[in-house]
Amino acid sequence: MEGSNVAGEGSAASAHPLAYVRRRHGWSYQDLARVIADHARALGVPMAARREKVWRWEHWGVVPEADSQRALARALGIPARELETRPWPRWLPAHGGMPDGLPWTAEGSLSALTSLVDDGGSDPRGFPIADERALLDAIADWDAARAEAGPAGLVVGAAAGGAAAAATGGGDPAARPAEPPVVAPRPGLTDASFGGGARRVPAQGAEPAMERDDGPAAVDGTVVAWLEAGVLGLRQLDDRLGGGAVRHRVQADLRLVCGLLSRGTQPRATQTRLLRTAADLAQLGGWAATDTGRHSAAQRHYLTGLRLAHTAGDRAMAVALWGGLALQAVIAGRPQEAVAAAEAAVRAAGGAPPVVRALAASRLGRAHAALGAEGAFRRAAAEAERRLEAAGKDPGPPWLYWFDRAELAAQNGQSLLDLGAADEAGPLLERALAQQDPAFLRDRSLYSARAAEARALTGDIDGARVLGREAARLSRQCGSPRLAAALDSLKACLDDRS
Repeated sequence: MEGSNVAGEGSAASAHPLAYVRRRHGWSYQDLARVIADHARALGVPMAARREKVWRWEHWGVVPEADSQRALARALGIPARELETRPWPRWLPAHGGMPDGLPWTAEGSLSALTSLVDDGGSDPRGFPIADERALLDAIADWDAARAEAGPAGLVVGAAAGGAAAAATGGGDPAARPAEPPVVAPRPGLTDASFGGGARRVPAQGAEPAMERDDGPAAVDGTVVAWLEAGVLGLRQLDDRLGGGAVRHRVQADLRLVCGLLSRGTQPRATQTRLLRTAADLAQLGGWAATDTGRHSAAQRHYLTGLRLAHTAGDRAMAVALWGGLALQAVIAGRPQEAVAAAEAAVRAAGGAPPVVRALAASRLGRAHAALGAEGAFRRAAAEAERRLEAAGKDPGPPWLYWFDRAELAAQNGQSLLDLGAADEAGPLLERALAQQDPAFLRDRSLYSARAAEARALTGDIDGARVLGREAARLSRQCGSPRLAAALDSLKACLDDRS
């Protein structure tokens, strides 16, 4: 009986977007039914508050009638037009983790970041990846925000020199980004009855997502420098151990930076550095989610990071975030979305340091290869080579330490393998392995597996087995779903040729 399923609220957690809306507001099924009934009456529609129907929407996939959707949208502050342009359940604010409808301002960035850390970057199984239309909408939204900001919106000077250089006044003052407004605490998140500092007050029945200590934040340049160095350390851990080993630390640091930004008491220079650090963490969080097969969470981190990078005026990080979205789409088997995101990365890279532009071109090449467009891949790969050559000894932003000639060779080799050109792919992948830092265990495992596949496809079975054993050995130290998929592909290739 349905009643037995809804009698208690302790049934298995649902992955439906409506479940996230309920949990975020601390609503039970009955609470939500009552909220909908109240708002329906305000719209002139009598309605009973029945929790059973809410349970059916969430667990059985029943689509609510139009009046219920209108009432729920009113309760959540969702414009009525969204119900027509984004059919149920896409218009729900939790769906796909896409930070829709927020302004491209410091406050909008903080809202997106707060939502991300409140949910813990969650990506439950069965929660869908955002579709192509949603991603294209996000790209158009970003393009419009960038155009509105004009030349002062995304400025190269601070990004090229790294966060620390920008904050300490290094470089050309005219090249540094305009300081964003101080982020004030958002309305509705404080309760003066606590006295002193403000605290976040969760809805009744909800777990508190974040607390703030009483008194102003004591954050100086040294503290921010620790946070910046911490992100770099987490990136190096990811190189060695894989995304699964760092993703929880990334979430913890994102929560910490979000709390500091929410206080709204920092000097503007400190706010800028904190925004840039949050964007850096969001980019790493997106990559860690991609590496562990959590694609919806990856999209959400990347798109939240784009807001933060835009507000901080960090052009280079915006390129990395769009490039990350492109690579995530390649890995998820969605090449058209990959091309759209990579093209956004190329647009963001205009005027950026050469190594950043090389990264954008490389991501575009991977996307075109996944789509099967060999000519477009070769043009993008040649552009990436040219930009990296032009970079000379300038490494670009500190977080881009890993993108060098070895990495570009590996990316081009994988693209050629995707295009069926194993004879060209193999030498590039093996050259990358010869040049790459031995400490990059995760990538060395992946590239060894793909080089082994190239050998097998060209008839060198013995060479393929040697490289395959090396890939398997390394994978035991830094496993990820991507490595497992590459090893499975290699095994199938070898089985076919045995």
